[in-house]
Amino acid sequence: MKKRIENIDEILYTEDDLNGYPIYYLDLELTNLFTGIIYSKFKGKIENEAEYIEGLKNGLEYIYNEDEEVIQINEYRGNVIFGVVKEYEKESLKSVSVVYNNSFLKILNVNLDDFNVLRHYDNQYGNELPHYLKSLLQLSNKQLIEYEFKKDNPYLRPPYNI
Repeated sequence: MKKRIENIDEILYTEDDLNGYPIYYLDLELTNLFTGIIYSKFKGKIENEAEYIEGLKNGLEYIYNEDEEVIQINEYRGNVIFGVVKEYEKESLKSVSVVYNNSFLKILNVNLDDFNVLRHYDNQYGNELPHYLKSLLQLSNKQLIEYEFKKDNPYLRPPYNI
């Protein structure tokens, strides 16, 4: 079972990465990288929780509203959003996006059984786009809306060579 701790727990130590996001360690010398789930609270309620592997956000992040309902799920790799993002309002899907290192490549605004493409990938990265993102962009809009997050998605885990 993975460790699950609050971001203010005294066993965690941090330093910032190049993007200013924390890298989590279990020792003051910053040598023992944290792997597990880190969550944060606001006014006693869970605000978000995310999976960390080797100190970095790698995997799924869940963001909650004040009623502790999921309002957003993000795929992360190496402390940046990398993959699919889904946003919800009152448990209804509102948007689905494909994101590359925090840059939105495609955004679908979802209303009931209809959708509107707000942004579509314009091939700005050419052949440099990782395979996983290319495969997500090849999904139909319906397939992207129906996309199911995988807890052990190999594309979101180090080493980042796939």
